[in-house]
Amino acid sequence: WNVLPHAQKKKKSKAKNRKSKEREVVVEEVRSVGSKKKRRSKHGEKKVDDLEEVATAGARKKKRRSPQPKPTTLETNNTKPTTPEKASSTTTTATTTPPKKTQKPKRPDPASKKFLSNTIKSSNPNYRIQRELKEFLKSPPPGLSVKISGKNVRLWVITLSMPENTIYSNEKYRLRVQFPNDYPTSPPSVYFLNPTPRHEHVYTNGDICLSLLGKDWRPIMTAQMVAQAIMSILCGAQRKSLPMDNARHAGNQPGKKQDDWVYHDDNC
Repeated sequence: WNVLPHAQKKKKSKAKNRKSKEREVVVEEVRSVGSKKKRRSKHGEKKVDDLEEVATAGARKKKRRSPQPKPTTLETNNTKPTTPEKASSTTTTATTTPPKKTQKPKRPDPASKKFLSNTIKSSNPNYRIQRELKEFLKSPPPGLSVKISGKNVRLWVITLSMPENTIYSNEKYRLRVQFPNDYPTSPPSVYFLNPTPRHEHVYTNGDICLSLLGKDWRPIMTAQMVAQAIMSILCGAQRKSLPMDNARHAGNQPGKKQDDWVYHDDNC
């Protein structure tokens, strides 16, 4: 009876030892797996940290290499005024336009002043001439001035001061303007006094080949309009020359009516 229990005890002890060894093996395997995972996680964290460091370093390089924005040339109302030293280096796109030159009205000559001081009725033939003279003196066109010749209020002298950008630069010419009795039904008699300009539409006796003095005259026109038209054809000239038939016409008396004139140039 005592042998059998002893063998059983040995078997039980051996079984316990096996189980404990198996447990130890399992525990060691679990520990090794856990340590491997920890090593992997630590290695992964190191990789992430390395990637983050590389990214931050790249961002710093980009910031250093990125060019600074250039200052704009246009200035706003909120910007501070530049100092005199910096003003030379900055450029502005806005261009300043020079102010237009306006001719100031000149004081009228004594004869014109006396004529304008008179009160004239609208039925008087000189009423229209007085009104034109007042408007001419009030706002004279550029390069033109007018005055009454002597005591005759129906005889004007208009001076043309030629601009610098023409072939007649800084030259002056005088127009003699005589108003007929039936003015403004008929055009005024207009011609140049000596010296006359050398122009293909101006004869040496002073006559001017201008259709406004002939067939194209209208009663609504004025002596100022005629003077402006003559100024325009002189300013548009490219060369100084005489009319082709100047030799034949130069001996005639200037200022006669141009009823039978033939105008070959539509521009005059």
